[in-house]
Formats: sequence, structure tokens, C-alpha cells
Amino acid sequence: MVKAKVAKEDSTWVKYFASIRGVCPWSYKLMDKILVIEPHISCINTWSTVFKASSHEAFVYKFPQASVTWLINKCDQLNASQDFSEWLWSHPEEGGDSTHIPCLIQQDRAKLTTIRESIGYVEED
Repeated sequence: MVKAKVAKEDSTWVKYFASIRGVCPWSYKLMDKILVIEPHISCINTWSTVFKASSHEAFVYKFPQASVTWLINKCDQLNASQDFSEWLWSHPEEGGDSTHIPCLIQQDRAKLTTIRESIGYVEED
């Protein structure tokens, strides 16, 4: 039963990464370098430190019960406290290219900046 649940969850993430290729073209191609986990909130700082030393392109932290407000606040807090990482959030209530489960996404800030510059992406304030 556990294997079936994991396989279904993996399949859902594969479909998600395929669906966002228009806004994040590398995510589908590098799925094997994206770690999807459901940590206890008290462990997020530990996991975020592990990210810096890992070879992963991103960590996706699932928080199934999180509200949009909680995700925004936590994302802002983490971005303010960590120069190495860029934190993004996603919640299914937001629609569009949102994930199917509330989550925070951690990526390497320098890599993300380089990618954005190479495609001419400009953030709107």
C-alpha cells in the first residue's frame, strides 16, 4: 500500500512538472534533481542547510495544511534570512501553474538569477 501511494504521488509530480514547462522549462528535464519532502516545520532550517550542500536543483517542501498566508509569511521570512537560497511558494487555491499541494520551493538564488537573466526575465514589483 505504501509503494502504491508513493508511486501515485510521484506520478502526480511528474504530471505537474510537465505542465509547467512553459514557465519553468528545466523542471521536467531535471525532475530527478528535485527532492520533494514533507518535513516537520521545526526541521525546515536543517533541511534548507542540507540543500546548500546537496547536488539537487530544488527542494520542494510539502505542507498539506498550510494556508496561502502562512506560505507567504514563511517564504518572506526564509528569503530574508538566507542569501544562498531563493524561496517561492505555491498553493492550489491560487490556480494557474500552482502545485496540487501547498508547498515552499527552495532553489539556488545565483543559479535562478543567471537563468532569469539569460531569458530576459524581469520581476515586476
